[in-house]
Amino acid sequence: PKVTLSSPSLTAPPSFNLALRDLRIQLENSTANELSISIDNTTLADEGEYTCTIFTRPVRTAKAMVTVLGIPQKPQISGYSGPLREGDVAVLKCLSSGSKPAAQLRWNKGEKLLTGKLLTYY
Repeated sequence: PKVTLSSPSLTAPPSFNLALRDLRIQLENSTANELSISIDNTTLADEGEYTCTIFTRPVRTAKAMVTVLGIPQKPQISGYSGPLREGDVAVLKCLSSGSKPAAQLRWNKGEKLLTGKLLTYY
């Protein structure tokens, strides 16, 4: 998104050149003292540095770093396809995506926490 505020002279009212490429981003307030935007339905891709620029002499800018936290998806288990015979090997995978910061996945058998050497964060 890009918002540009310009004024031909210091006494003239400001004029706006607005170029927003994402319909989720809306201009909320534009006065001589304030220019604000809103971002609806934020996604991880919205994270980053946003810059507000006022074109005076000298040009002045302010920057804001936006951080978006990702909500993990419900865990999905794969790898089990039916009854096992005693002595068989069962490999079960627990997967979840979308978490930021990384979520910690854990296995339990009943109420007992299973621990092992492999612990993966996603």
